[in-house]
Amino acid sequence: MPEENEHAVHNDGESTDLADNASAIESSGTFALGRFQVRRMGYGAMQLAGDNVFGPPRDRDEALRVLRAAVRSGINHLDTAQYYGPGTVNEVIREALYPYPSDLAIVSKVAARRDEAGAVLAYDEPDQLRAGNRRELGNARRASTGRSEPTSDESTRDRVVASTLNSRLSCGPAMKGSSAGLD
Repeated sequence: MPEENEHAVHNDGESTDLADNASAIESSGTFALGRFQVRRMGYGAMQLAGDNVFGPPRDRDEALRVLRAAVRSGINHLDTAQYYGPGTVNEVIREALYPYPSDLAIVSKVAARRDEAGAVLAYDEPDQLRAGNRRELGNARRASTGRSEPTSDESTRDRVVASTLNSRLSCGPAMKGSSAGLD
């Protein structure tokens, strides 16, 4: 929960009491997401990366504060993807929130990747989706231990719920989420 007198400052310069945000988040209701019961209001971490969702954040300390404030105010699921940054946003999430609260669900998307110039490319063939899921589950295992090297701890398998983007990435906001399992 927010500390007393804690405020968020918006881009327009307005200030909001984080206790008000917590109340709105809690009153939004919940739904089941794997083994988690998450609030309907989550946090989309895409904008934590640099310009055009590429590279490190302009202000890493501010990105860390934003994530911590979101969780303190009651957010218990985060939306991310390895190609945000690429990889940068997931590193910031780990730095800000590890050790993770037991009720925090980190949701990651697959079906896209970034090239060296930052362009988003489809990565949505069945073998690529399986590889993306394996990569994200491996990242979740490493993130859950705070370590950068792989671990065999299977208890973190459902820390990340992988979903897939519509293969027609150029269609804009039309997204098709589905549970993506491993063979």
